[in-house]
Amino acid sequence: MKFIARSVAFILLVVPSLLLVVRSLSGADEQADVARIIAAGRTNNQVMEHLDILCNRFGPRLTSSDNLQNASEWARDTFASFELESARLEEWGQFSVGFNRGPWFGRMVTPTEKPLHFGTNAWTAGTKGVQRGRAVFAPESDEELDALREKLPGAWVLMRRPGSTARPGVDFQNKVNAAFREAKIGGVVRSAAGELIHTFGSPPQSWDKLPTIPAVVLVKKEYDEIAELIKNGDEVTLEFDIRNYFKRGPVKLYNVIADLPGSEWPDEYVIVGGHIDSWDGATGAMDNGTGCAAVIEAARILKLAGVKPRRTIRFMLWSGEEQGLLGSIGYCNKNPDLMKKISAVLVDDGGTDYVSGIQATAAMVSDFERVLAPIKDLDPKMPFTIQQVKGLPPMIGSDQDAFLAKGVPGFYLKQAGGANYNRIHHTQFDTYEGAIPEYQKHSSIVIALCAVGIANLDQMVSRENLRAPGFTFPIARPAGRQIGVQLDGLKIGEVLDGSVAAKAGLKTDDEFVKVDGKNVSSREELVAEIQKGEPKKTVTILRDGKELELVLEWPKAETKN
Repeated sequence: MKFIARSVAFILLVVPSLLLVVRSLSGADEQADVARIIAAGRTNNQVMEHLDILCNRFGPRLTSSDNLQNASEWARDTFASFELESARLEEWGQFSVGFNRGPWFGRMVTPTEKPLHFGTNAWTAGTKGVQRGRAVFAPESDEELDALREKLPGAWVLMRRPGSTARPGVDFQNKVNAAFREAKIGGVVRSAAGELIHTFGSPPQSWDKLPTIPAVVLVKKEYDEIAELIKNGDEVTLEFDIRNYFKRGPVKLYNVIADLPGSEWPDEYVIVGGHIDSWDGATGAMDNGTGCAAVIEAARILKLAGVKPRRTIRFMLWSGEEQGLLGSIGYCNKNPDLMKKISAVLVDDGGTDYVSGIQATAAMVSDFERVLAPIKDLDPKMPFTIQQVKGLPPMIGSDQDAFLAKGVPGFYLKQAGGANYNRIHHTQFDTYEGAIPEYQKHSSIVIALCAVGIANLDQMVSRENLRAPGFTFPIARPAGRQIGVQLDGLKIGEVLDGSVAAKAGLKTDDEFVKVDGKNVSSREELVAEIQKGEPKKTVTILRDGKELELVLEWPKAETKN
């Protein structure tokens, strides 16, 4: 018995000492990894080369476009060239109709000649070659429509004259649209709110329901100039050549995936990602080429540094994000058993500003403070902070939301810096030239350090009090309900032709107030309420100072999980 007692005492004394030695050695290894990661990231950093290829070789990467498919294949092959494991494309769904955008050009021909600055939404009709026609105002009454009919063939129709307070009803607008189709007008012309042309759009549900009338959005200054000329009696001739092409589906759609295997728990994951799709009014640089490029470079840095994380680091570039987080939701829905094995999801989708922090619940903070400590001193000009929150908040529109909805810790990495994201987001200015190389290089290193630090934790990231109190996740199904409007806050800047909003009778300058009787005070609240429950919503809008109720309804086939 004395021998057993002495043996137990020996074990109790020695084992803790051995554990301290192991932890010390492990800490030394982690410090060495950090040093190699920083060195690899600061020597010949290639993040801007990745971004150049995404934006300038492939260009805009609209979901369902050939550009997206080509860029995804390149990303897969690039991950494979780093010798990551299982680099692949994984299908998440299909679109009935694809869309490719070619070059576009427009000008005013008379009374003076000048180029025009404009855009068209995704999945809108192009012209059949150069389309020249007279510019006219859209009719606002039956009398005006009758008087205008003989001028409509080939005409470019300005949809709203400046200063007009007329708001034609749904029946009259349907009559006007029928007249436009019958006359085969050149197209319709709308005004942007200012110099920014935002690109949105909804994919057609079938090949038999393609839009046929081109719809142009001019910068406001040029729209107002043309409108003033028409108002003064001048004959204005416009000319557009818009190469928009539809592609018969089904078009298969994919996420890009590659793994850096874990050494101790290879079946547990830290996912690092961004969305590879973009709107196609520019080249998708800040939204989200910068995030994808930083993730790709983080993968290269980790492999070059010879890091062997304890958990598998999975790099993912989702598509379909701009249409409602389709790729990430599709991945979650197809892999339900994997959700409990994902320690964390890190998403870079905030533009070209540097990654400046992460939010964490109280149960996460001590772990994050320890493993992310090296990032805090990485560059004093670009500080990194850990912000304690009561629960991880959704951003309403980035891919970590899909995982949060499944109970997985999903983090939208905070960013800070000098970029003007509002000028770039979804506009014609979202191009490679706007990216800030210093920020991009720094972010790629930060992402690499975040990924390996969290992957090396002794346990998975805590899920205690994970979600923000009282929040109901709006992600009820893969597609997300699209209203079909361009919003400035809660005010409608544009209603897309053929959209749910157009069918309900929503108009430019309408302002959302309630959804199913519940007040909404932000775009985020509006989107959240639209996604809930049945595919039929009563919205209260403010129009000409008066509240009005309208019904939005989506086909049931579009709302299935």
